[in-house]
Amino acid sequence: MTILVLACLLAADAAPAPAATPAQPTPDLKSVLERMQKRYDQAKDFRARFTQDYRRAVVGRTTHSTGKLAFKKPGRMRWDYDAPEPRMFLASGQVMWLYEPTEKQAFKQDVRTSQLPAALAFLMGKGKLVDEFEVSFAKEAKAGRPGDFRLALSPKKPQSTYKSILFVVDPNEFLVRESVLVDAQGNTNHFTFDGLDVNGKVSDSLFKWTPPAGVRVVDTGQMGK
Repeated sequence: MTILVLACLLAADAAPAPAATPAQPTPDLKSVLERMQKRYDQAKDFRARFTQDYRRAVVGRTTHSTGKLAFKKPGRMRWDYDAPEPRMFLASGQVMWLYEPTEKQAFKQDVRTSQLPAALAFLMGKGKLVDEFEVSFAKEAKAGRPGDFRLALSPKKPQSTYKSILFVVDPNEFLVRESVLVDAQGNTNHFTFDGLDVNGKVSDSLFKWTPPAGVRVVDTGQMGK
């Protein structure tokens, strides 16, 4: 950054200042949200690669993960982690699974008893952002690329699982390419999505899964009863 600043100063001394460039009009927040909503309303399914950086504020440590994901209406999604260790998270529409093959265990929960964040529900084609969040353009460019729309989401009702969310939206496709979730403890969960494929006819079979033999199943829906 210092080299860049010095270069700019030297250039300013060596040549006359260029003509001022007319200011670009500020994008309209309402139209951005409407185009996003329409894009996800029309998406029957999509898949992508993802990277996840989860930073624990107390210890200042970040865990880096990678994998692939798939969503399909109504209400189905699957996250397959390949690093740092294999893991699968699956919502079949009725049941949610967390499978840890290294530990030979799987956690099962009825979708009706789960509490998915509203922002995740939006990506799955459920609900509207403006109904659940106060949305504004983010003041600081902490993620994304030049030209991206950065949306700051604040839940209208206090949430126990998160405090705020940042969406980085592609200005051409109006798809979320990055999301940053901050919880009440200051931990951040940063996802980046690459190779987004919308309406690519994701197979229904991807969301059908049975625990392999020898895997211990813990039904979290029964815990505490």
